Amino acid sequence: MSKYYILFYFLLACFVRNTTSVKILVALPHKGRSLMKTFEPYIFKLAERGRNVTVITHHPTHFISDNYHEISIQGSMESASSRLSISRLGSLSLLQTLHGLTGTVTDYERTLKQESIQNLLNSTERFDLLITSAFASRMYLGLVENYNVPVIYLSSNILFPNNAINLGDYINPSFVVSRLGGQSWRMNFMQRVDHFINVVVNIIWFELNDQWFVQPIAGKYFNLNGKSLKEIENRVSLALVNTHFTHFGSRPVPSNVIEVGGINLASKKNLPMNIEKFINESKHGVVYFCMGSLLRGETFPPEKREAFLYAFSKIPQRVLWKWEGDVLPGKSDNIMISKWMPQRDILAHPNVKLFISHGGLLGTSEAVYEGVPVLGIPIFGDQRTNIKSLEANGAGELLDYNEISKEVVLEKIQRLLNDPKYKENAKLLSDRYRDRPMSPLDTAVYWTEYVIRHKGAPHLRTAAADMPWYQYLLLDVIAFIVAVLVAGLLIIYYTTKFILRAIYGLICGGGAKKGSSKSDKKKRN
Repeated sequence: MSKYYILFYFLLACFVRNTTSVKILVALPHKGRSLMKTFEPYIFKLAERGRNVTVITHHPTHFISDNYHEISIQGSMESASSRLSISRLGSLSLLQTLHGLTGTVTDYERTLKQESIQNLLNSTERFDLLITSAFASRMYLGLVENYNVPVIYLSSNILFPNNAINLGDYINPSFVVSRLGGQSWRMNFMQRVDHFINVVVNIIWFELNDQWFVQPIAGKYFNLNGKSLKEIENRVSLALVNTHFTHFGSRPVPSNVIEVGGINLASKKNLPMNIEKFINESKHGVVYFCMGSLLRGETFPPEKREAFLYAFSKIPQRVLWKWEGDVLPGKSDNIMISKWMPQRDILAHPNVKLFISHGGLLGTSEAVYEGVPVLGIPIFGDQRTNIKSLEANGAGELLDYNEISKEVVLEKIQRLLNDPKYKENAKLLSDRYRDRPMSPLDTAVYWTEYVIRHKGAPHLRTAAADMPWYQYLLLDVIAFIVAVLVAGLLIIYYTTKFILRAIYGLICGGGAKKGSSKSDKKKRN
């Protein structure tokens, strides 16, 4: 009889767990692949822990779980990879970059018009937590009011200034690295001037874009209850940010900003036999060259492609080059090309001596973790900032796209390969990057559960988040103190002046009277 009781309680426990399971909505509306790629392990882990997870994404996965569901908006925006060219993006200005990141009104409207999104918004489905991206637009914060839920931000790199400020994470451009700032935390005067202007332009651009374009669309599709998206952002419980102070420099952060740099790092796997053989048989090591998943190596202009071919032909190392074309004209015998390569596993091989990259944070964090020096060729977005921060750690160098030539490329590659300080610094950085009390994934899951347990954890929010900028900078206090000091000095000045005049009047007035009495006596005589 006892085994029937056990079976009964087991089924009851399963039923209770299913009916009380926390329901999480993950909304990742930006078309870029990197955000989903970065946080996939985290999202899957929440589902594996019994949370009921629904994901709005442009990039459906093959993950299968009873607790995991996807709402695909694939195809609602133009594919980024269809129009990315190294030669075109290499010359983008800051404003052009910002415009590309924020997208257009029609982009946002198309995602919200999708039948799958409309079905969700018009359903009776309820959620306990919203997880969305802190990237370029506050659009999907409208879901906060729709479901009356706390929200967690995901950021695949440093928070944009606007999001950071609303979380109380006020950035100081003199030493705090900005996502699109293109500087490390070590800046000279002119770099600080450039960085300050960059941050101000970022703030103005994103605020105007949200107010003029995004807010009207959000009001059309979400029940905002008369609130602005900026006001709704005040309900963000915390942000999980894919950075780490060892890479981007130490800085003060509030309790609701959690660094989970390297959360994308998967366990290394065995290499394909042909690649492993190629690496193992290289007596002098291997250089790995990859410009990411969106930037196709074949879009290099011929003269810049030839600069790399020339440099590779002059070094004793072998080269693995992720090349999307069928043929690489002028390829020397020490080069292996492939349209796809297992980057994580290649960088983990001890015989890989150098990583030549565009500086995307996914690949950069893999190189940092494995202690591989990096030659970075930033093309757009946050790539320059990522490489400049590596430079500040002595674990890599930046190669400006416009300076690519046979001589410059060869000189940079030879220096990074032959000067032992780069490998030593990369190893030191790797040791610091790995040394944490919990893995990035476990850290992210812990703080997510913390927000769930504490009903949004509003106590994590610093008072600074609700202060006007002049109060945060103590300008009102400084103005008051200055006013009191000025008033005090004026009182002292006029009081002293009055006293001195009175004393002068007494002295000079008495002498004048005495003199006039003597003259009166003389006249009478």
